[in-house]
Order: sequence, then structure tokens, then C-alpha cells
Amino acid sequence: MPKKQIIDAHCHLFNAKYAVMELASASWNHFRGNYPHQKGTVLLKTRKPGFIERLEGVKDFAAYIARLLKVTLSDCEGNYKTALKNFAESELGKNASLSVAPLMMDIYFALDDNTDEAGLARKGRLTTPRIEAFAIPADKQKDFEDHFNKIELMVREEFKKIQPVTKRLLVSEDKLATIFNDAKKDLLATPRKLLKGVDPYAGIELSPGYKKHMLELEGLAKKYPGKVFPFLAIDPRRAGIMKLIEMKINKGKGIFKGIKLYPPLGYLPTHPNLATVFDYCVQYDIPITVHCSPGGINNFRKTNYIRSWDEKNHLEDFKTTEGNKSIYYTAPEKWLPVLIKWQDIRINFAHFGGGDQLIAGNTNWMNKIIELIKAHPHVYTDISYHTDKESPCKILEVVGKNDCLNTRLMFGTDYIMIMMDMSLGGLDKYYNLYTVLNDRLVYENAKDFLNL
Repeated sequence: MPKKQIIDAHCHLFNAKYAVMELASASWNHFRGNYPHQKGTVLLKTRKPGFIERLEGVKDFAAYIARLLKVTLSDCEGNYKTALKNFAESELGKNASLSVAPLMMDIYFALDDNTDEAGLARKGRLTTPRIEAFAIPADKQKDFEDHFNKIELMVREEFKKIQPVTKRLLVSEDKLATIFNDAKKDLLATPRKLLKGVDPYAGIELSPGYKKHMLELEGLAKKYPGKVFPFLAIDPRRAGIMKLIEMKINKGKGIFKGIKLYPPLGYLPTHPNLATVFDYCVQYDIPITVHCSPGGINNFRKTNYIRSWDEKNHLEDFKTTEGNKSIYYTAPEKWLPVLIKWQDIRINFAHFGGGDQLIAGNTNWMNKIIELIKAHPHVYTDISYHTDKESPCKILEVVGKNDCLNTRLMFGTDYIMIMMDMSLGGLDKYYNLYTVLNDRLVYENAKDFLNL
């Protein structure tokens, strides 16, 4: 009897080290006057003591990483193997095989207020940033080590606040030390010189953690062909994204199967730099997964400059609407201009409005996503992070009332992120919740979305 096929259309296989590297490099570049873009400004005069500790958003960023440290200590392949093990031990995994679509994370610009895009940045900014690999000069290595130690201390202080009381769930000092030591070692490493030829990544802005995550996902997909279909994280503020897309997506023939967008980190779907991305995706029928729930990580600055081809560019003040950046940046209606302009775009509005919203009876986002599915033939959604035990029955009720979902709703876990939900009890428990779904919902719809 052939095994049943299951596709997890929305998961993550990253390591906390990537996030530590991004915070350390972003804050260092801030300190040196080169943020948001490496070599984007001339170097500033020596900063006053305590600059990093006072940098707006840096402690919130550290607190986010501290939460990740509880669940993201394994490397990319280790997390993948854990998912397979939990699947095999679950009811859903009986006589079944699992394929996954891991989504990259791109958090480097979480400290960017976007004022450089408005021409409001400090005096000395270069018109066109010089895109260079992140590197610490020999005469600055001691300074960087001091800087990294401050970041490590900041994260550790936040981690102490959330350490679980049970010994079984405690994270050992050795594991924490390994994460920080490996991150510092990678950041201090001298970039390799090419033996011959031209750097294929020349002109592409690759922050250290982002590049590390991308290459490890690429290696995992090559090692497990036909089982791992990674999505490339794209941020419109990252220089050279189209060259990177052409390299890694390669008209649908590349190692990365699709594109991941995360607007709450500080950009609208109508950001001008995304227009060429959408053109490319429509031309080659490349799937896009976008974060679409009120939860998740947000940009850490109180004000953001907003660029859009659909509305007036302006400075948005979030000080009085704290916690609502996801709503502002990624509410389903924000995508209407995109869906009208690119009618054949293949897009997954992840999280189906948010699991906690469904349980609370707030189905506004869910209903809007259903409207978009009915109106647009290539719009999908997934049920990742619907962890409440009542969720499957409620989802099936919604499917029963909306036949369109039978062909556009996909199974997803949001692993590793769901591991932060201690009430769930583990990934195998999540798989067990969804044994009630039929083959279309756990496999066929994702197969169609991914163009497999």
C-alpha cells in the first residue's frame, strides 16, 4: 500500500544563531554609521558610550531573540530531522510521508525606520550604497568583540526573564554558549577570497545571518531532493534582490521554490521595489507566501517612513498604535491593489487570519481572505499556527460553508515557531490535531500551489 503524501506548506528550519548574527551585525553597522546599508554612509565620529544600549528597538530585538533561544538551538538539518521524527510518531504520520516548504526569515531591517528612503537620513549618506560583504577590519576586531559582548549580555538578560521553571525545559549554559560563540566566530571570520572568477553575489546585499540561513536551506534542499522546497525571503529594502531571485529561483528551475514576504518588518505590499518581483513571479508562475495575521515579529522602530505606489509616501507614527504594525502592513485589504494589478499572481495568505483570532471569534481577516480566494483564482491560504485543539473542527466548519476552500486551503504548522506555545505539548501534538483533514487539504492543494 503506497504511503499517503503530506505537505507542510508553511514551516521554518532556522537556527537562533542566524538571528543573533543579524542583531549583532545590524547594531554594529548602526554604530559605525552603515545601517540600513553596509557602506551606505561615510563613517561617523566615535559614538558616545552607551549608544547601543540606547538604540531604539535594540532591546526589543534582543527580547525577540531570547524567545527564539528556547526552541531554535538545533541547526537547519537538525530541526528538519526533528520534524520528521515527530511526524513519524504522530497519528497523521502513520503510513505517510512528509514534504516541507521551509520559509526563510529576513529580520535584518527590523531596526530600520526607512528614513533613508525619504532622503531624511543623517548628513553624509551616499547616493548609492557600496555593496560589500560584512567584514570586521583587523584594527576593529577588539571593538567588535566588545560590541558583541554587549549584545550577548542584552539577550541573556532578556532570556533570564523567560526561563521556564521546570528542569526538563531549561536550556543549558553550554547550548547558549555554543550559539553565541559560533555567531561571534562567524562574524569575525575573514570573507573567503575567490580563487578565480567573479563573486556571484557581487551587487547583492547579504547580511551575515541572512546569507548563512540561505546557504544552509539550499544545502538541505539539495540533500533531500523532492522533500524540501524552500522559499527565499525577500525584503524590498535589500539591494540586489532581483539578481538574487534570478540566481536562486531561476525562472522556477532553481533550488528555491518560491518567495517569502514579511511586511510587518517595515514595508507595504505596494512598496515600489516589489513591482519587479511581482512581474517576475507572474511571468514564471512563482508562488509567494506572505505573513498575514495580526501576530508575529514587527519592525522595532516607533516611526516608519512609508513608500508606496498606491498611496502617498509619508512618515507613519506607531507610538500610539503599538502592537498594530502587523495590522497596518499586512491586513488582507492592503493586498487589493497588488491583486488588481497582477491578476495572475500566485499567493498564499499565511495563517488564515490567525488561529487565536479564530478561537476568539474574530474572523474579520479570515472572511477577507475567503473573499480574496473567491475573487482571484490563484489565491491560497494555510492554517499554520492554529494550535488550539478546537481549531480543526472550527476550520472544517468554515470549509463546509465555503466550498472554494476545498481547493485553496493548505496544511501548515509554522514549526519552529509553534514550539514557543508551551500549551501545545510538542510538534507531534500539532500533527495529531489535523488527522481530520482530507487529502486535498493536507496534500493536493499545496501540490497545486507549489506547482509540483
